[in-house]
Amino acid sequence: MTAYTTIILTFLTGSAFLLYIFEKNKRANLEEKSRNLQDTINQLDEQARMIIKTDLALNKVQEELDKKITGLYTLHQLGEKINSTFNVDDLFGLLKPPLVSKLGFTKALIMIKDNKTGAIITKTSMGYSQDETKTIEKTLNRGSLALSLLKKGKFLLVNRDLKKIEHEEVFSEIFKSDSFLTVPIVAKDESIGFILMGNASAYSKVTEGDAELLSVLASQIGTAIENTGLYTELYNSHQDLERRVKERTMELARLNEKLTRLNKVKSDFVSAVSHELRTPLTSIKGYASILMAGKLGDVLPAQKERLQKIDKHSNSLVRLVNNLLDISRIESGKVQMNIKEISIKEMLDSVVDLIAPQIKEKNITIKIDIKTSPEKIKADANQLERVFINLVGNAVKFTPEKGKITISCKANKDYVEFSVEDTGIGIPKNDVGQVFEEFFRSDNALDQKVKGTGLGLSLVKKIIEAHKGRIWVESELDKGTQFRFTIPSY
Repeated sequence: MTAYTTIILTFLTGSAFLLYIFEKNKRANLEEKSRNLQDTINQLDEQARMIIKTDLALNKVQEELDKKITGLYTLHQLGEKINSTFNVDDLFGLLKPPLVSKLGFTKALIMIKDNKTGAIITKTSMGYSQDETKTIEKTLNRGSLALSLLKKGKFLLVNRDLKKIEHEEVFSEIFKSDSFLTVPIVAKDESIGFILMGNASAYSKVTEGDAELLSVLASQIGTAIENTGLYTELYNSHQDLERRVKERTMELARLNEKLTRLNKVKSDFVSAVSHELRTPLTSIKGYASILMAGKLGDVLPAQKERLQKIDKHSNSLVRLVNNLLDISRIESGKVQMNIKEISIKEMLDSVVDLIAPQIKEKNITIKIDIKTSPEKIKADANQLERVFINLVGNAVKFTPEKGKITISCKANKDYVEFSVEDTGIGIPKNDVGQVFEEFFRSDNALDQKVKGTGLGLSLVKKIIEAHKGRIWVESELDKGTQFRFTIPSY
């Protein structure tokens, strides 16, 4: 073999080797790219699966969220109706199939403990026949299963995809469902029943998220039952109060009618007796005057003294009879006030002149303070004068020597207000409200010494009221008394 041949063989061998190496590298690169491509494809597949899984999860969350929003809106609408219902039967009547469907359920059951027997009874039932509800009642009332459904703050969820609960198969059999939720109804901090909602379909299972909605509904029902009870109690109390008020009003009307009759009988009796007393009193006074005048013979000093006492006491009896007659006439409306315009100053001066001897005897200072313009008022002069004679006379009687009496008068828009104030012994607090009652005498030593009939202030009150005015008294023991009264200025 020549050298040339050797060179050619060597070249061909090297070329073949290089070609082999090239092909081998090419195949290795292709395999690596194929592996990388497969890894990329696998990653994309995994990402696609994750995206699909996430999308399904998001759709499920969105469905749950939509369901919760729909449920909350439905509960809001139901709550408005519940809050305006004050009858328990009407309350449970609000829970109808469309509402249960909006909440995402096909079955519903509300059971409440009977107040008298304590047994569980059905108030609302949807998705159950009448026979099924009766069977449920009998089963729950027969055993202790109901206690599990009435635990405050505890809901019971049956869902085959979740952890099993105690007595799950029993409850599923009782309520004819593999997916349901129960929540206790609480009123006045006591569990009084429960609400159940569920689905018959295995594809629509109840979740823990439904427990929030059902808890809101149970709370609304519990509050409504509590409010209904309170409203019923309040209504019954109101009805009882109205009945008692009506009975009392009728009784008072009967008593008032009886009192009116008795008052008329009293007035008629007083009037008749007073008239009957007037005739003999007139005779007694007449004969006493004749005897004192000596027209029937000489009168010895001792006899004259007795006759003067007869005349004095006869005058007291005449005043008593006249006061009784006047009170009786004013009460019966037989005395009409002769309303005319009179001078306040002239009337008060006349009163002071009449009582001047008693005032001087006790060295009492009297002051008249008139603050009206003009100094006139429309009233019955004679009757108003009697008012002041009684009030000022009383002030003189119960004011110690060197005391002070003030008669004042001031005008307001619709009336004129008078007052007679003294610095006397005052009236006990317990007696102030009775001073205008007929024959009332205050229980104090000085009042018992001062003679009187107890009719003066009663007559004063009648005269003031006949003028459509009012009178009241303010007094403090050992400091004095102030009688104030008003007369309309028109």
